[in-house]
Amino acid sequence: MTRVLKQQNTCREVGMEQTICHRSATVGFWDGYARWYKLWMEHNHYHDRIIGMLTENVEPGWRVLDIGSGNGVLSLPLCAIGCEVTALEPSVGMRNLLFAEAFARGMDWLKVDARAWEEVPLHAYRNFDLIMACNSLHLTEQGLAHSLNRIFKFNPRVVFLVSELYPGIEELPEHEDYTLRFNEYCETESSFAYHHIGEVLDHWTFKKGGKLSDRELRDITKTLAVRNDHLWIKDSATVGMFWWESNKMRRRDEGMYGGACKELA
Repeated sequence: MTRVLKQQNTCREVGMEQTICHRSATVGFWDGYARWYKLWMEHNHYHDRIIGMLTENVEPGWRVLDIGSGNGVLSLPLCAIGCEVTALEPSVGMRNLLFAEAFARGMDWLKVDARAWEEVPLHAYRNFDLIMACNSLHLTEQGLAHSLNRIFKFNPRVVFLVSELYPGIEELPEHEDYTLRFNEYCETESSFAYHHIGEVLDHWTFKKGGKLSDRELRDITKTLAVRNDHLWIKDSATVGMFWWESNKMRRRDEGMYGGACKELA
């Protein structure tokens, strides 16, 4: 029986954060937010443990679909170890970051699909070795639980989900054909570093989608700290990583290799 995922609280219930939450669920938001995402990526190590988890357990030659790939932070390391990766990214702004990163690393074999997850037909990526999503499924029209169940219908060998820990995430849907082999929660840095106060105000004005109030300005400036010639807003996040394996694929592999299946690192 599949348990229903509680409504995710991906933002605080009141104030500007709630407005940001609603806006971030649109492709248009990420088109404009790409410059700020690039700035965020340049100054923290949010994805390090996630990348390590993938590169320790994914094997060269795997066919991989990355849902909401952003700038390729997970797609490109898997390309580097010899995987056949398709990056699914509907935002033009984020795809531009992805193309720039791929060019900088000399990776011209990455495939890019500009559709949203809801637009991808079931036959498009069936029987891949890995379908993964990092902080993207809760931004889909149907929400995290429905979108995760849809991944299982594509019959991949492995499903890998990364999501920041909010109420209800521990009640992820179950699927009779898949077994949750690994889950881990870790605290990771999510700080922002700015070059000047104008950049701070531009960023938060964009996030809100309008002029900042005097109270919001005071709240933001109170959080700023000066370090290494940057203005920092320190932050962290609790991230959950979940790894499901297909029961059918596991039984097949056990038959091929005499019951010796690779254990997760």
